[in-house]
Amino acid sequence: MDYPRMFTHSISQKNSLQQKLMSRQFITLVTAGLTGSMALLLTKPAAAVVATAEQPVPPLTAQTLIAQTSDGLSDDQVMRLAELLGDAQRRIDSGDYAGAIALYQQATQIDRDNPRLYSGIAYLQVKQGNFEAAAEYYRQALDRAPRNLPFHYGLAHSLFMNERYERAADAYRNLLDISPREADAFVGLGGSLLRLENYDDARIAYERAVRIAPNNAQAHEAIGMLYLAQDDYDAAIRPLERALSLDGNRSSVHANLAKIWLEMGNESRAFNSLQRAVDLNPNDAEAQYRLGMILQKRGETTAALNHFEQAVESNPTLSPAQAALGAILLERGQYLRAVLAYRQLIRDFPDDAGVRYNLGLALWGQGNSRAAIATLEQSLRLYERQEDGTGAQRATDLLEVWRNN
Repeated sequence: MDYPRMFTHSISQKNSLQQKLMSRQFITLVTAGLTGSMALLLTKPAAAVVATAEQPVPPLTAQTLIAQTSDGLSDDQVMRLAELLGDAQRRIDSGDYAGAIALYQQATQIDRDNPRLYSGIAYLQVKQGNFEAAAEYYRQALDRAPRNLPFHYGLAHSLFMNERYERAADAYRNLLDISPREADAFVGLGGSLLRLENYDDARIAYERAVRIAPNNAQAHEAIGMLYLAQDDYDAAIRPLERALSLDGNRSSVHANLAKIWLEMGNESRAFNSLQRAVDLNPNDAEAQYRLGMILQKRGETTAALNHFEQAVESNPTLSPAQAALGAILLERGQYLRAVLAYRQLIRDFPDDAGVRYNLGLALWGQGNSRAAIATLEQSLRLYERQEDGTGAQRATDLLEVWRNN
C-alpha cells in the first residue's frame, strides 16, 4: 500500500487537504522531524567507556583450581570440589554462566578460604552484566587475598560498569597504593574521574599513565577523549592520532576521530574514519548510525538503511538510529518493520508526540486502522498537552481523513 492510495477514497471532496496529506513532502516532514527531540543522545561522548582498565581475568581452569585448594581439606572434600568445578567448567564452556555460578557457590561451602572461587563467581557475574553482585564477590576475594592485582582490577571495573564512579576511583587508588606503576590503573582512575567531570584530576591520571607507559595506545586515546569530552577538538586530535600510530586497529579511536571531523565539518575524513571503525568493530552501533547518516545525506538510502539496521541490531536502545531506520522504512512502505522500530522508540520516549504520529502512519499502512486511529489520538493529546499547535492540527487533519475512510 502506498501513501497516495491510502488517502484517496475518503477525501476526494477536500482537494487542498488531500493534496497536502498525499504529498511525499508532508510525510517526509513528519518523519524527519523525529530526531530533533533525541539529538542530545549522541552529543556527549562516552569517553570513559574506552578509558576503563583491562577486563577482569577469567576464572582458572578446574584443574588449576583443584591444585590450589586450601590446606586442611579431606580427600573426600577435594574429590567433591573436583566434581563441582569440572561440571562448572563444562557449563562455562557452553555459556551457562548461571549454572556455573551455582556450582561455584557450592564449592565455596567446601573451600571457604579459596579467593579464586569468589573471583570466579565475580567474573561470571560480570559476563551476565550483574556488576553489583560481581563487585561484592570481588570484595570477598580481596578479603582473602588483599594484594591480588587482578582482583582489584575486577572490583574497580565492576564498580565502574555499575556507575559507582567515586567508589571505582577509590578502588583504582587502592590498587595504585599496592602497585604505583600500573599504567592501566591510572587509565581506569582517569576514566572514573572523567565520568565525575573532574577533568583536571582525570588529565593528571592519564598523563601519569603515559609517563609510565609511553607506548600505551589506550592511555593516549584516553587523553584525547578527555579533551573531546570538553569539546576541545584541536587538543583531542594529537593524542588520538598518537594512539592510532601505536595501534591502528583500535576501532574506538577511528570512531572518535570521526566525531571530531564531523564537528569540524570535514565529512570526507569522518566518512573514512567511520568506515574503518565499523570494519574493525561492526557492533559499534553509534559509528554505524553516523555512517548511515552521512550516506543518507549523500542520497545513498539503501546503504544508509543497511547501517541503521546494523546499529539497532547491535543496540536496540540507540534511539536516533531507530528513528532514522523507522523513517526510511515508513517512506518505503515497509510498515511492519517500521511499526517495530517506532514501538521501540515509544518505550524510550513515551511522551514524544512525533513518535506516536509516525507509529500511527505505520499501523495504518499495515492495514491496522483501529490501532492507527487510537495511536494518532494519543499523539494529538500529547501535541495539545505540549501546546504544539502545528502538530495538533496535523494530527487532527489526518484523524478526520482516517475516520471518514
